[in-house]
Amino acid sequence: MIQLRYGLGLLFFALSWQALADFPTAKALFDKQEYALAKPQLETLAELGHLEAQFLLSRMYAEGLGVDPDMNLAYAWTLISREREHPLAEKQYRMLRTKLESRREGKEVYTALSNQFGKDALAANLYPSANRYVSNDIRAKPLNTPEPEYPAYFERSGVSAWAVVHYDITEDGSVENANIIASFPIDGINEFVLKAVNSWRFEPPKNLYGEPTRLEMQSRTFQIKSSAGTQTRKFQRDNQEYLDAILAAAEAESAKYQYLYAVLAENNIVKDPAPLNWYLQAAINSYQPAQYRLAQCLVTGNGCDRDPSKAINWLGISADGGDPKAAYLLAQELLDSNNVNYDPHKAAAYLEVAALKEYMPAITEYAALLALSDDPTLHDPQKAIRLAEQGRTIDANNPNLLSTLGVAFIELGQQGRGESMLRQALEQAKARNWAITNFEDLLADYQTAAAGSN
Repeated sequence: MIQLRYGLGLLFFALSWQALADFPTAKALFDKQEYALAKPQLETLAELGHLEAQFLLSRMYAEGLGVDPDMNLAYAWTLISREREHPLAEKQYRMLRTKLESRREGKEVYTALSNQFGKDALAANLYPSANRYVSNDIRAKPLNTPEPEYPAYFERSGVSAWAVVHYDITEDGSVENANIIASFPIDGINEFVLKAVNSWRFEPPKNLYGEPTRLEMQSRTFQIKSSAGTQTRKFQRDNQEYLDAILAAAEAESAKYQYLYAVLAENNIVKDPAPLNWYLQAAINSYQPAQYRLAQCLVTGNGCDRDPSKAINWLGISADGGDPKAAYLLAQELLDSNNVNYDPHKAAAYLEVAALKEYMPAITEYAALLALSDDPTLHDPQKAIRLAEQGRTIDANNPNLLSTLGVAFIELGQQGRGESMLRQALEQAKARNWAITNFEDLLADYQTAAAGSN
């Protein structure tokens, strides 16, 4: 029997390190007969469930387009696309049945491929089930979130505008990475929105264990609506033309615009009851922000039913494509001992990749893991110190980095220096209004251990 590209047990981590792709690019390469370039992109898309990519792969194997003809693989991909009702798959299926040397072998190849990338496998392992979107994360409790201060002439001139912003909330409740995802008129109110959002403060968010945590990709919509008049009617016409153009690009398989349209639907800029479907289309089209958004949805249950296993599969795909945020969130899931996918070694590998890209949360988490782990194959206080010092070039007084340094120094036999760093961590946590119980417990534990050894 022909050797399939992936073993049956690998599931979606088998997608690691494949080329990024979107269907318009892959199809353009196929049409230009650049089959060697088209093939890896079509494989990536087909394995995520892109119907047209699945059918084009079947054609490549059936017709020997840039590959040696392989009727078994052609038959398998044709059957998979036929199950999903591709309009040309039935005709190709009938033709291929006559060319198979062994119907049994063809069926075996189909079964193996379908168990990984068929409709049922994708539904079981990747695709989310929609539920209601909630506009605000219940863990993000605002302390000071002023509205933007728009110039006085906006009201006098009858300005209408909107903007959708994404932002992260740090462990101390401040805002990072505020970014306008879309606005109209383009750049019309962006500077006023970003100035306001960057000043926002929240109660420091905590995880289930009461530890400070980050909340990423939070969303907020800002709108200015003027009274009816000629200028308002012009805005409405121009705005609708802009939104229609985004929809047309999304329907033409642009992954970027599929994702953008999903964001607009989620934030009620456009009336579409199923933003999750657009996120899924963009994710299948290999767009990393959409893959991350689906994973976030599957982790939190906001917008789709919670499913940690599916979240991990999407995060693995996005992280292996080079997204440090996805690598960090994936590591968080793999480090959760209550998660059936608990795997600290795999988590460490993803944290290292994200840390190499200087993603601060990953640096902090990886350093702590190396300093605190009881696993001798992970425990490395010297490396933890190097990482923590790297992180301190970004945030010199970060309490988590200071506590990691304290633990690492104590592990290396430098008790006094370590306790000093732990006390600094506690003071900095108080200064940032973080929960301090964990910092107090850590200091007390190491002081007790030191007293017991004397």
